[in-house]
Amino acid sequence: MAQRTTVTPAQGKTLSFLKRYIAKNGQAPTMDELRTEFSLRSLRSVTQRLEGLERKGLITRDRFQHRSIQVLKGDHSGISAGTIQIPVIASAGCDAMEVYAQDEFGEYILVDKNLISVHTNIAAIKAVGDSMQDAGIRNGDYVIVEVTEEVENGDRVVAILGNMAVIKQFKRAEGVVYLHPENASGDYHPIIVGAEDTKIFGKVLSVIPGVEWVDDIKIEYYPGYSSKR
Repeated sequence: MAQRTTVTPAQGKTLSFLKRYIAKNGQAPTMDELRTEFSLRSLRSVTQRLEGLERKGLITRDRFQHRSIQVLKGDHSGISAGTIQIPVIASAGCDAMEVYAQDEFGEYILVDKNLISVHTNIAAIKAVGDSMQDAGIRNGDYVIVEVTEEVENGDRVVAILGNMAVIKQFKRAEGVVYLHPENASGDYHPIIVGAEDTKIFGKVLSVIPGVEWVDDIKIEYYPGYSSKR
């Protein structure tokens, strides 16, 4: 199982704002200006974002100097070197089917280009619910998806049922599709539909935890996506 480090959505937005602000004003914003920009409750929340960016080598700062933040990588486009911007194009339910697929497009996340590897048609889906938590997919996480209908039994997928989207483990047998939850602690049941009644949007490649205060995010490639189960 390989692991890579990338920025959280919150850190990506912070980095983009820092670049725009410095390009426009010739100096870095203050901690209070950052807190106001992102409607954060405390300066500690700002510090957590900055500490995460520091650990990833994207910024440097002198804690004893005013307006001391410096961006170390990338240009002023808002995207750092070595990362790619991926649109969050929908929300998908990990519990029941009451969550509707919805284009968001106003939200983007930054991920390491190495995470994408050879895949070219990539999107991010925001997970809703906890029925897939044993697969490491929790409520609010961002699921990186290769947009494809070519999936195998055992893959974790985003499936479209009518105008609703779900994240589940996929199995097909004799013209029937089984969409299995992965949460041993909850009362969750498979969704069973005819193959003609479901559309596979894509295959899950990796997961980025969506909790804003998590500073140092590790991206996991879950083993056995393509194995027969």
